[in-house]
Amino acid sequence: MIGYLSGLIIDKDEKHLLVLAQSVGYKVAATTDLLAMAQIDHKIQLFIHTTVREDDISLYGFAKKEELKFFEQLIGVSGVGPKTALEILSTPLHLTQHAIVAEDAAFLSKIKGLGKKTAERLVLELKNKVSPAYTKSGKRAPAVNEEAIQALESLGYARFEVVKAMAELPREIKETEEIVKYFLKTGI
Repeated sequence: MIGYLSGLIIDKDEKHLLVLAQSVGYKVAATTDLLAMAQIDHKIQLFIHTTVREDDISLYGFAKKEELKFFEQLIGVSGVGPKTALEILSTPLHLTQHAIVAEDAAFLSKIKGLGKKTAERLVLELKNKVSPAYTKSGKRAPAVNEEAIQALESLGYARFEVVKAMAELPREIKETEEIVKYFLKTGI
């Protein structure tokens, strides 16, 4: 099994990278974030999950080992295949992990390809296995203000978008009223 790949990106499309390593081009499925930052003719190092089926061998690549580990946890849940797991990982990792720990199946079910029942199964099977959610800076993700989310939902905002935007709120905005005012003022 291939577990790690290092090479030159020679092509990419909306779902895959083509990585040249030792004169062999490997087609690697990747998250939207990884695809966005990957540049042709630049070197890349990927942690790989290899899936072997009767008629197919597929590679799934990740920039960080923690993403690979989470991907493998996701595909271990009944009803979540590699393509759905990649869609889940296209949402910021700390938001997805926080939603699982907080048992927020409503947030998870907004992810493309993930229905309500599968989102509930994800929460049930992974809530005790997922590490605490961390932001890109390595700091623990802030707690989600459920009261503010409900208030914004009643004003017509989608829960998925609210939770995503709350991760980017300035640190000094913490109270429910401040959060709602911020959303209304900025139009997020």
